[in-house]
Amino acid sequence: MRQVSKKTAPSVAYLLTKAACFFVLCLILLYVWDLSQSSAATEKRELTVSENSQMRHEGDSVPLKKATQGELLDHLSTKQQIEKRKQEKEKQKAAAEKKQEKLKEKTVYLTFDDGPSAVSQRLLQILSEHDAKATFFMLEPNMKLHKKAVLNMKQQGHALGLHGVTHDQKQFYKGANSPQLEMKQAQKTLKSITGVETHLIRTPYGSKPSLTEAQKKVLKKNGFIYWDWNIDSLDWKYRSQKFVPEVMNQLNTLEKRQTKQPIVILMHDIPSTVQSLPLLLTNLKNMGYSFATLDESMTPVHE
Repeated sequence: MRQVSKKTAPSVAYLLTKAACFFVLCLILLYVWDLSQSSAATEKRELTVSENSQMRHEGDSVPLKKATQGELLDHLSTKQQIEKRKQEKEKQKAAAEKKQEKLKEKTVYLTFDDGPSAVSQRLLQILSEHDAKATFFMLEPNMKLHKKAVLNMKQQGHALGLHGVTHDQKQFYKGANSPQLEMKQAQKTLKSITGVETHLIRTPYGSKPSLTEAQKKVLKKNGFIYWDWNIDSLDWKYRSQKFVPEVMNQLNTLEKRQTKQPIVILMHDIPSTVQSLPLLLTNLKNMGYSFATLDESMTPVHE
């Protein structure tokens, strides 16, 4: 007969040991599970950030490619840098405007009396070669004799003015109405040739001392604007190249005085002046001067 062994019940210490081991195992499993979850969340966040960054750069790439250099700089700059560049641009703009104003101040107004003449075409050619404009105060009989020259003056953009009819001092200034009558006749002839009705005039030998207050009032009433000059080339006296240094000397004097008046140079439509005109124009350009025409909106220069 087989002997049957008797089973004994587990002790309390054994059961407690088992429970402690099971509890530790659960804690380990819970820690591992929490660690894996945290790692997965971190990877997910990094992936999201990466995707967002990529999307942002992809979205920005289109306007950045199309942006101008200035816009690109602004995109990459701080507010202080943008403001600094803005101030620099404003300074550059102000400097450019100041330079332009200075260039405007460096302007001379060439004027020629007594024409047109047989040398007027050559005079116009020289002016064209030097990109210079001038104002012509013409005598009525000479306009009739040299109509082609008058038309060329208009075509080339020069200003057309009047110098009367007789150029006789006693005849021109003999009465209150005589200056305006001569100018009216010259005005009518010029308009018939060119279609231009000018009011710019220069009286023979200048307004001083012959033009009276009564004559000035009549001229003004009829819309005429009389001009004198502040540089007399004396070309009528020298009849040679000597008038060029004369002009330059007087110009230097005006520069020192810093006059606000336009610089108006008196010359004459005569052969000796035309011959030396290139030298004068070259000297003026070398000094930084440009050339312009008188117009009816300007305040005229009087002796």
